[in-house]
Amino acid sequence: MSKVNFVKVALYGASGLLGDAVSRALTKRHHKVLRYSGQTMKEGFRPSCLSNHEGLTRELLDLWPDAIINCAAISSPDHVNKDPIFSRKINIEGAVKLAEIASHLSARFIHISTDMVFDGTASPYRSTDMPNPLNEYGRQKLEAEKKVLAVTDEDLAILRITLMNGNSPHGKRSPHEKMLRCLQNEIPITLFDDEMRQPCSAENVASAVVELLERPNLNGLFHWAGSEEISRYELGRQILEYFGFSRSRIKKGFIKDYPGSERRPSHLGFELAPLLGKLTITPLSVKDQLEELRLPEDLFIWHRKNADKPNHYIHKF
Repeated sequence: MSKVNFVKVALYGASGLLGDAVSRALTKRHHKVLRYSGQTMKEGFRPSCLSNHEGLTRELLDLWPDAIINCAAISSPDHVNKDPIFSRKINIEGAVKLAEIASHLSARFIHISTDMVFDGTASPYRSTDMPNPLNEYGRQKLEAEKKVLAVTDEDLAILRITLMNGNSPHGKRSPHEKMLRCLQNEIPITLFDDEMRQPCSAENVASAVVELLERPNLNGLFHWAGSEEISRYELGRQILEYFGFSRSRIKKGFIKDYPGSERRPSHLGFELAPLLGKLTITPLSVKDQLEELRLPEDLFIWHRKNADKPNHYIHKF
């Protein structure tokens, strides 16, 4: 990567799975990071709620960052369905307000979106393909994309990403963390074998985000994902095996057999051009993504007592 000027970055959603990875990637590149979160009051984080537009404006005009990165979202479709009005305030109105402020400050703006803007009937999707979201979360993210892109066509990038593997700060957000906690609490796990995804790594996506930050010539709407497709069921089996559990602990399911699951896209894969080749990083295989995963610290004793092959996974303290 070419030499860059170090900049001051306002990072929203900094305590989440991707936000935490982006924060570390920015720090590694020696950028100054202002970490904002509506979920934690820990030292090093600034409180923020994207629904408070007056507060957002006052804060950012006072600090005048060189760039704003928005990783914040109500990303669980179930949570969006339970409170769509509040979700709109975060997923749409908050994102647009950040874009407007960034434009006023002449700051670079990077916004994270999702593969859920597509219906899963014509994979792999290019960034120019027509979206057709099946659920409210996808509809909100698509509306946010359109309104953010309408703010300005300069110094702005939207990055759609796929199902994300990684290590969340609290050990409860990523697929492997949720699965392990289900095993701990003896909750049956059913994953769909006909739900195809192209999973990505939080660390790898974070590297792409930082490159986009440092490449102001790359503007518009882009896709990023891992290098291969896999069913949710098979991904779950490989995750369990990686941590020393029998693959048989997961039950195979099919979308058609579960009420309400018809609103779940069946096949979401991405065509990564034109971004692939313009960035110095490359997408990761599923195997490489698994090797990045860690056992949450609070599950260590449980894992040693309950894993089918406890020595198969080498814990990284």
